[in-house]
Amino acid sequence: MSSRRLKKIEKVIENLLIKTETESNENENEIIETQDEDDELQNIVHNSEYFLERIYNIFLYIQNVFKFIFGVAGIYLMWICLHYFASHLYIKFCVPTTLMGFILSPFMTATPHCQGLRWVVYNAANMINNMWIVCGTWVCSTLLKTNTVAPHDMSS
Repeated sequence: MSSRRLKKIEKVIENLLIKTETESNENENEIIETQDEDDELQNIVHNSEYFLERIYNIFLYIQNVFKFIFGVAGIYLMWICLHYFASHLYIKFCVPTTLMGFILSPFMTATPHCQGLRWVVYNAANMINNMWIVCGTWVCSTLLKTNTVAPHDMSS
């Protein structure tokens, strides 16, 4: 074999070696990049699961607060609605604003439905008054809360 031919073979082998080295380096870089991407993706998934869990817990807390508020305030809301509707129904059925309503009003006040509506109006108004007293007491007790923790004893 001629030396020229040997040099060509050496060149080809060198090129092949260089190609395989660069390919292996590229593969290693790709593996490292994909590992970095996988780690980053895992962090994103973990963080998003954490945030979703936190948001879910916040919504559960808000839902429980609303259930408590509507459970307590629902009774008062019912009395407010009863008072409003009973007042309007009493005016419509028991004391209409016509001349005939004026003439019939002494007779209508004794009817069962008018007595029932009067009872609802009276008791609902009392409940609404009591509601305001309870709300005012709660606000005052919340605003005027004093520190119940005893101060540290300085003598020891």
